[in-house]
Amino acid sequence: MRRFLFLLICLAALLVTASPVAAANAPTGTRINLFTAPATFSADTPFYVEHGSACDPSVGDTASDCMSADTHFDLYLDGVLQPSSVVIENSPGFWVKLNLTNYPSGLAHGRHTFVGVWIQGGSVALTLSAAVTFR
Repeated sequence: MRRFLFLLICLAALLVTASPVAAANAPTGTRINLFTAPATFSADTPFYVEHGSACDPSVGDTASDCMSADTHFDLYLDGVLQPSSVVIENSPGFWVKLNLTNYPSGLAHGRHTFVGVWIQGGSVALTLSAAVTFR
């Protein structure tokens, strides 16, 4: 039983360290913007995807419009939800809440589909898809 448990822990550690996605607060590589995604991108090259919401108090937005847990950006890669880090940028004139997903090792050769889902107050505000061929 101990040997099985040890093997299971080792396997779990291997899966975690072999993950192609890392979520951290500092971007790695070049940004891929889903609104203007490139048709092609170099395979195995670091990049990141970062999108989110901005609120402007001069038009009646409140901090809770952006900062609540039910306002966020979800990124799917080839149908799988990707982990992200929340990045907050606040100034006296506006509030910004971003979700950052890093790919420090890039992606393998082939065509990959990104789907971004912007959720505002618990409701889907926008969904955008971009297919990129990694060469």
